[in-house]
Amino acid sequence: MKKGGEPGDVAINPDRVTHVRTASGPFTDIYFGEHRVAVEGTFAQVVARLTAGAEIPDGSAAKSWFPAR
Repeated sequence: MKKGGEPGDVAINPDRVTHVRTASGPFTDIYFGEHRVAVEGTFAQVVARLTAGAEIPDGSAAKSWFPAR
C-alpha cells in the first residue's frame, strides 16, 4: 500500500489491525490500537486489500469502520 501523502510503500499486517476508518480526501486510516497509519485508497479498496478480497456483507459499505477479525 502507499502511505498517504508520502513517497514509498508501507506493509500492513492485517492480523494486527484493530480498525479502519475513512479519512478526508482519497485516504483511509488504519489503526493498530492507538497507532494510526494513513494510506491511499478508498475505504472499500483498503478493506479489500486487508481481507485479501473477502466479501463484505451487504450494508457494511455505508459504515466508516471495519471491526478487527
